Amino acid sequence: MGSLVIVMVVVVLSFVGGPVASRVLGHNGFDQFPYAANITQKPVGPLSVVPALNNSAGMLPSGDLAPPPKGTPDTLLVFGADGPVGRDEFIRVLDGGKTSLEIAVGGALIALLIGLPLGAVGGYVGGIGDAIVSRITDTIMAFPLMLFLVFASVQLDAHIRGIGISWWLPDGVIAEALLIGLFTSFYPTRLIRAQLFQLREAEFVEAAEMVGASRWRTLRSHLLPHLVPTILVWSAVAVATNILLEIGLSFIGAGVQVSTATWGSLLSTTWGTLFQPQTYNSQQFTPWQTAFPTVAVLISVVSLNQLSEGLRQALDPFKGR
Repeated sequence: MGSLVIVMVVVVLSFVGGPVASRVLGHNGFDQFPYAANITQKPVGPLSVVPALNNSAGMLPSGDLAPPPKGTPDTLLVFGADGPVGRDEFIRVLDGGKTSLEIAVGGALIALLIGLPLGAVGGYVGGIGDAIVSRITDTIMAFPLMLFLVFASVQLDAHIRGIGISWWLPDGVIAEALLIGLFTSFYPTRLIRAQLFQLREAEFVEAAEMVGASRWRTLRSHLLPHLVPTILVWSAVAVATNILLEIGLSFIGAGVQVSTATWGSLLSTTWGTLFQPQTYNSQQFTPWQTAFPTVAVLISVVSLNQLSEGLRQALDPFKGR
């Protein structure tokens, strides 16, 4: 229950926190404040108050900035700035959580939509269908998952990568969720297949077939309800895993556009990618740029894993026997 509460809080903060914080603070996560970084391009730290001069062109300070005009209002950066361009780290962590969760949940749903029918064919129908499903999943499992994702992401057409719906689904979210879902669908396929192998020999299945129930009716009315606990447990683990996959893709340079805030892009912007790493420089970086996204990822992933374990114990049909 504790993990469920934490997960719900993370979801609410991610999807509602960004707009609320933008309204309260008077700026959003895309506004760039030149006074939020010093001459060495080191961003300010938490609870910093800077002049509310929005540098929409994104020009970095090349020297000592002139004092702001008199009467210039100030604005609060709760977590400080995310880098030399001076964007609000607090709002970008919230917006990044929304995008990362959209990718993670979307990938899990797509994997389930693919894995459920394939697992049903393999586990309940059997025969040639099971042989085909087994060979497909075995083949996919034999290749490195991250290599598949990087190759597919790099080869994505620009029109597919550019699919988005305003702030709610930024560009690249649908494409990355689709990729993760496609290449992780063998997990629910194997899981559902194994579960149906056991259930199809149960007495209630034999009873349904004896009274004339079709295979589709038996699967829909008698077998699928028994798969719900397994699907719920897997879903919590899958979302946590997909969050880490999104971060991995960002560090490889195959994630969503850099301008779109995700937990992975926030970390990769600070530390660079695998092919263009950035060494830590105390004159240009602050530990807060790494700490806040990392803590958000840690809380979310650990809570989802603990929620999965709690669901497994609560929904275990053999518990107490």
